[in-house]
Amino acid sequence: MIIAITDANIFIDLIYTGLLDKLFGIGVEIHTTMNVVDELDERQQKALLKFHKKKLLTIHSLEELSLPEPIRTNKKLSDSDKSVLSLALQLEALILTGDAVLRRVSGVQKIEVHGMLWLLDRFLENTLMTKKQAMKQLNHLREYNKRLPHDECEKRIAAWS
Repeated sequence: MIIAITDANIFIDLIYTGLLDKLFGIGVEIHTTMNVVDELDERQQKALLKFHKKKLLTIHSLEELSLPEPIRTNKKLSDSDKSVLSLALQLEALILTGDAVLRRVSGVQKIEVHGMLWLLDRFLENTLMTKKQAMKQLNHLREYNKRLPHDECEKRIAAWS
């Protein structure tokens, strides 16, 4: 089974849009780190921990990060980002994030990376929502998350209309 290590911004976007439960229906094993959970506010943590209790989400507490030196000393990466990278390398997993620096470093490390648009595509593929719902959620998310790639959002909205 495919394993995905999820970063905080993905959880935040999914909770904001009310789509967190759909993450666990795409046929991917979802993992994260305590560093990521610690970045979330109390309400977000509570939402996430429900899935951990149901054993749908695995949360790792990493004592030691297994990272190449240039990544360990990269000041642009947060401790949370480094924990996500370390876990992805250990588990040979893909990363779910919208963070530009984490995406760039993951690419250099040959780690597959996806974000919210990929997740919306998976929700549709797994019939977890309709195109109309996906379009509505994407428009809602764009009001909140200004970092989403404009052209890719427009392509999806056109395809889903």
